[in-house]
Amino acid sequence: MRYKVVGPPGTGKTRRLLNNVQRYSDIGTPLNRIGYFAFTRKAAGEARDRFLKIKTELTKKDIKYFQTLHSLAFNTLGLKEENVMQELNYKKIGETCGIQIKYASYETNNWNGIFSSDSEYLSMINLARVRQISAMDQLDRNEHLSRIERDKLDAIEKEINNYKKTYGLIDFTDMIQKFLDQDVTPKFDVIFIDEAQDLSLIQWSMINKIEKDTNCDVWVAGDDDQAIFGWAGADVDSFIDWEAEEIPLKQSKRVPITIQEKALNVIDRIQDNRIDKEYFPKSETGEIFETYKLSDIDLSKEDWLILTRTKSLLKPVITFLKKKGFFFCTAQGNSIGKSLYEDIQNWHLIQKKKHVADIHVQRIKERINGTMNISLKWYDAFNKLTDSQITYMRLLLLNNENVTEDPRITVSTIHGAKGGEATNVVLFLNETANTIKGAKRSIAKRDEEYRVWYVGITRSAKNLYLIKSQNKSKEFKL
Repeated sequence: MRYKVVGPPGTGKTRRLLNNVQRYSDIGTPLNRIGYFAFTRKAAGEARDRFLKIKTELTKKDIKYFQTLHSLAFNTLGLKEENVMQELNYKKIGETCGIQIKYASYETNNWNGIFSSDSEYLSMINLARVRQISAMDQLDRNEHLSRIERDKLDAIEKEINNYKKTYGLIDFTDMIQKFLDQDVTPKFDVIFIDEAQDLSLIQWSMINKIEKDTNCDVWVAGDDDQAIFGWAGADVDSFIDWEAEEIPLKQSKRVPITIQEKALNVIDRIQDNRIDKEYFPKSETGEIFETYKLSDIDLSKEDWLILTRTKSLLKPVITFLKKKGFFFCTAQGNSIGKSLYEDIQNWHLIQKKKHVADIHVQRIKERINGTMNISLKWYDAFNKLTDSQITYMRLLLLNNENVTEDPRITVSTIHGAKGGEATNVVLFLNETANTIKGAKRSIAKRDEEYRVWYVGITRSAKNLYLIKSQNKSKEFKL
């Protein structure tokens, strides 16, 4: 049987899937024949932890198939992480081919298979592969913004293939392709796919293979209005057109009335294929504020999600927060650094006479001049910090920021915050030249741009702060 759970933001799609995981388990389905696959490692881990809170008698070892599709392929095939292409490998390929690659990543911490690069050649080659077409066919679609030389594209593609073959390396698309080509499918009675609107064609092929090989039930959950990874090969039409018993979720437990109205004003502009859906906000009104500067907003209390359209706009936000002495986190970690954060946590454990591993004790000693006086607060004991750390720490203390807990402020691109929420959301309306130019190229590009801003708006559980641009031509019109 096939089931498709469809619901707008905050309607509990993941919760519905997990409730059904529990139901299958309760009727006797072996846990090793239940698969739950999320878009990122983080999302899979959070879903697993939520399920363990429901089934408290279980442990992580009992539910091995809470992972990403790439992880399933990787583990089933017995691959090793050192065999996966990394940024350094692409840099070397770029040097051979005469192109500069400043950034190329498969976001390996999340294992979502999303490839990003400042080289449109590399991006085009990977996009073609996840769409299961040739690079030349992708070129002929005319979706690119820069001038692409056909001969150069062909040469780079050949060099990538030769490089991988020479060094025995694979990329994330290879993982899925190897899974498709080999008879290695684990036995499932049921599989669950969260955020299914973000799957690429090759990932849909993997789901179809699992369904065919195991004759299992398939549950997918998603929202076509939140499909924002088309640039990386996500195929929202496959989700929309996937035939199944549809289970609509209508009541949002996150989005208040005014925020929903603003969001619908954006998403209703979509011109292409879209699932019609009812969407009820929660009873709270919520508020929307407009300003031109982040400094006009009081960030000193409550939780915050500060969102930008592109990575290039993150840097000035981060600089501002550090200058003001706010504790925050990004995709790379929190603002004081992983090492110092861990040392602070361990100092508190030592003060409580809890066991701390010798390696962590030694690291703490390296931050201290003299003996370990555990009667001191960490900021008095840790006197071997850098000047910049000391300045920032002083500001944090003046602001009464609690650095022993997770930061209450998160800074992210809209894409990076997908699935997240906060009481207060700050949304920069600035666009870059490329996003404006890209959105004008086709209805599909414009529709995805609307979806991106829709996702940004609907992260808010109470208040939405819109940072407008002084240059109106660079501002997204909500």
